[in-house]
Amino acid sequence: MKKIININLSGRLIPIEDSAYEVLRQYLDSLKRYFAKEEGGDEIVTDIEARIAELFNDKLKNGAHCITDADVEAVKLSMGTPEQFDEDAPKDQHQQQSFAGAAPAGDRPRKRFYRDPEDKVVSGVCGGLGAYFNVDPVVFRIIFTLLVLGSFGAAAIVYIVLWVSAPYAETSAEKLEMRGEKVDLNNIKNTVQEEMHNVKNQFAKAGNDIKNFSQGRGRQIGNDIERFFLGFFRGLGKVIVAITKSFFIFFAVVILFCLIVTGIALIVSSAALVPLQHLVFANGTQVVMFWGSLGLIIGIPVLALVIFLVRKATGAKQTSRFVAPTLAFLWIIGLVTAAGLASSFVRDVRRSSTTTDVFNVAQPPAGKLLVKLADKDYIYHDDDIEFGIFDDDVRITGDTTVINDIRVRLEKSNTDSFQVEVLRYAKGRTNGEAAANAENIVFQLSQQDSVLYIPRGFGLREGSRYRVQRVVVVIKVPKGKNIDVDNEVYRHFSFRSHSKYDDDYFYDRVWRDEDGRSSLEVTPGGEIREKNKTQPANKDSLETNYKYHSSFNIALPAPNTAQEPA
Repeated sequence: MKKIININLSGRLIPIEDSAYEVLRQYLDSLKRYFAKEEGGDEIVTDIEARIAELFNDKLKNGAHCITDADVEAVKLSMGTPEQFDEDAPKDQHQQQSFAGAAPAGDRPRKRFYRDPEDKVVSGVCGGLGAYFNVDPVVFRIIFTLLVLGSFGAAAIVYIVLWVSAPYAETSAEKLEMRGEKVDLNNIKNTVQEEMHNVKNQFAKAGNDIKNFSQGRGRQIGNDIERFFLGFFRGLGKVIVAITKSFFIFFAVVILFCLIVTGIALIVSSAALVPLQHLVFANGTQVVMFWGSLGLIIGIPVLALVIFLVRKATGAKQTSRFVAPTLAFLWIIGLVTAAGLASSFVRDVRRSSTTTDVFNVAQPPAGKLLVKLADKDYIYHDDDIEFGIFDDDVRITGDTTVINDIRVRLEKSNTDSFQVEVLRYAKGRTNGEAAANAENIVFQLSQQDSVLYIPRGFGLREGSRYRVQRVVVVIKVPKGKNIDVDNEVYRHFSFRSHSKYDDDYFYDRVWRDEDGRSSLEVTPGGEIREKNKTQPANKDSLETNYKYHSSFNIALPAPNTAQEPA
């Protein structure tokens, strides 16, 4: 049993026996060694490999499963070996005749129609026909011209079909087949070398023509053209330089103006930013690093632009050689300081902690808990000036800091009573500091009859700093009881109706009908899902005939002992 391998020969995948591949490799190596001393040796070997690959491919198309030793020997017999070129002409001719007689009939010279790339006017069709029929291509060109004129263009279709269907004779083997010559080593070598000589002659002729033209009138015309373009490009270069300088000066003025406006805005707003220092910065070092880095990062570019514009305005050629390095050094110091400050902030919030408090809920007598937003006067005052930072989660109102990051989570209660838990979440440099920051959150729920009031925000005790504090109100609803949530609460807070996600994720805001009412239900398995609601508007237990037109209702089905799991 012989081993079969796949080889890539001139871009074709050829299955070949291992022993046959060894014979083929030795044959190709001998060709490379022989033609290495010939002009265009690499091109000759490449064309020979392409011809061998074509012969092998024809063999496979005829039903052969792979290339055998006999197939390789037949190719060698058809193509010839380098040793034949070292013998004299009569002996060589006798050997080639004997090889031709021993070769298979499929290896005899054959003609194929190709388009001739070396003798073409449009596409090489007529040149290929002339080579195939051994007729001057001019004859076919005249015939096609007359047929196109006489048939009102019908012959052009025939020409186009031949153009599309006939391939170019690109390799030496294809050019030999186009002329009906035997495709062997000697003819391939002669074809490649002839092509190289033709290319050299064409380049030499073109060089001589250019040289002769340049020595006469061409030299004079060339000098005139050179003078014209030199003058044109010199003038164009001056215009481009002037426009570029003007653009950069204008751009520098615009940047300087923007930086100055930014600096003025920072100075004006610094009075409002100073009170925030105790809320954000942990110590005086961070305060110094913040203002220092801010001044250097913004101030150094402003100063550099001012120096640049002053130089352009006064015509000064240069400044002290220490100015640019000094400004660059100070600006880098600002960047390093800002990076250090950012690293310090990251360390200040690397730990987190959560505390849990239970709010004692007075169970509503009607089995329905109402959730409303506390009055605005609970925290805000209409005559205060307020602004927000950290995506508006922290608002400064007068001398009061209010954090709005409150979330409400609805869960199924494991008892038959409403339960409310308050989760206080905060970060800190250490676990203990994070726990202390969570304890310093000032947040208080309140209840009046069956109404649970949730504050609009929460505050921090004196001396506390903002460390991503958050409050999560968990309302646990028992089966068979209802909860109505005022739509103002729904709009103001982030809601989640299930607890399978962590509180760090953004809460969903869903389940709203066109009339501002939506309905959820808790299944016996504890899953809260949307349900079709047909119940009438609910009435507040405190205000007669008050309707929650912009509220959503959660109705948990009453226990069904028949369906309850054991």
